[in-house]
Amino acid sequence: MANLKSKVQTTGKLKGKARGQQEIVAQSVGIGQFNVSIGDLTNVDVAGQTDGAIMIFDGTSGNYEMKTQIENSNLSINSGQY
Repeated sequence: MANLKSKVQTTGKLKGKARGQQEIVAQSVGIGQFNVSIGDLTNVDVAGQTDGAIMIFDGTSGNYEMKTQIENSNLSINSGQY
């Protein structure tokens, strides 16, 4: 097994040395506590977010968008049997 040393700093930079092997593979990763909102995701548009709104994917924009009315010919809802 190769002799590997590495250090991950809060700057996001990875420093390491590898002898006999050209890559460093993390065996475990720890992430501190932080708050993430669904609106922080790159393909989620939360404009129009209001009580009763639902999120639906728009194939034209490539984003998930908040809607209070759904007008989409590609949507099929199967409510099961009662």
